[in-house]
Amino acid sequence: PEIRCVLIRGNGKHFMAGGDLEVTRKFAAMSPAERRREAEQPMLRFVAMGRLMQKLQKPIVASVQGAVAGGAVGLVAACDLVIAGKSSFYWAAHILHGGSNDGLLSYFLPRQIGLRRALEMALMGDRIDAQQAREMGLINFVVPDEQLAAETDKLVARLCKGPTVGYGLIKDLMYASLANSLEEQGYLESSKYGVAINTEDVNDGLQAFFERRTPDFKGR
Repeated sequence: PEIRCVLIRGNGKHFMAGGDLEVTRKFAAMSPAERRREAEQPMLRFVAMGRLMQKLQKPIVASVQGAVAGGAVGLVAACDLVIAGKSSFYWAAHILHGGSNDGLLSYFLPRQIGLRRALEMALMGDRIDAQQAREMGLINFVVPDEQLAAETDKLVARLCKGPTVGYGLIKDLMYASLANSLEEQGYLESSKYGVAINTEDVNDGLQAFFERRTPDFKGR
């Protein structure tokens, strides 16, 4: 309960270079059935991770430097907000070795940038830079590389001071809207606001509005 925001970032020159293709060298000695099993199983782990990221009632921020390649594109697309260094680049490169996508890229990417552009990234296999990624809607903020750490800290600090329960309810609503009808979404909005109205943060937020002060959100 004390966690107010989750930050995901790479440790080193790159955010994440995708899967380790060296492991595929052992495939040559396997039967087709063994090869298929070895290729499929690691990818299934992304299902649990993606579900947790959607259901987590806290905002998830990705801070991105360098390469975001292969399945890492799916990981970035799964985050709620993305701040990136100007020199970062994004590369759905699976097609370059003849493969299909992994990392839930095919689930999250079309939902973030639209099917047409997701197909372009996946079928063409071209690298896109940070500004292109921002224009597409894959990332939110582009900052100078040398300011990435400081600007990430500012963004996370802002979220940590926000109404945490409200953030979780908004995530529920936004993700549910992708599958709901208008009526279903309307009922869900009503239900979620019914939860929000009884939180300490909404109580203080409404008082702050009338008192013309900044709310002091506690995340409760």
